[in-house]
Amino acid sequence: MKRCAVCFALACALAGALAGPARALTPTELQALLKSAPAARELAFDEVRESPWLGTPLTSRGTLHAGGQQLEKRITHPRVETWRLLPDRIEWVGTDASQVREIRLADAPALAALADTLRHVVAGDLLALERDFRLELSGDALAWTLRLQPLPTSAARPIDYLELQGARGRLQQIVLVERQGERTTTRITP
Repeated sequence: MKRCAVCFALACALAGALAGPARALTPTELQALLKSAPAARELAFDEVRESPWLGTPLTSRGTLHAGGQQLEKRITHPRVETWRLLPDRIEWVGTDASQVREIRLADAPALAALADTLRHVVAGDLLALERDFRLELSGDALAWTLRLQPLPTSAARPIDYLELQGARGRLQQIVLVERQGERTTTRITP
């Protein structure tokens, strides 16, 4: 019995060695993979925000909704609120629908760059990000990581880096690290 287990382990190791490593993915292939995946209108998320100015990390959860030019983040925990990313502004709606605030993107270039980046990420339009970021892709189609480093001339300079992680055509995690030490990790599930 022990001998069969050893033979089986050796056969598996040999098969893995003969198959070789998985082929690395290119940004163009990843973009095609993301665009070919079925579009989910609603995705659940869990988010952790860490900051040197916070005693403990802040956690939230809710749902993300994408459609047309709008991206909406509905937070259900720890409080109810909605953030809408629109072409020209970001809207915040509190628990009471009459509580509405907005930030015009024309007045906040760094926020506009981040909003534009998130739109391209959600649309799977990764090559458009090369205008403001250096793309560093690792992994293969089964599990990949795309790190976005802002270019020196980019309005996204307040971002240290943005990292996207996924499997096949599905984005599973977004990590945003800002230059002043804040880090937001968003895990996405269908």
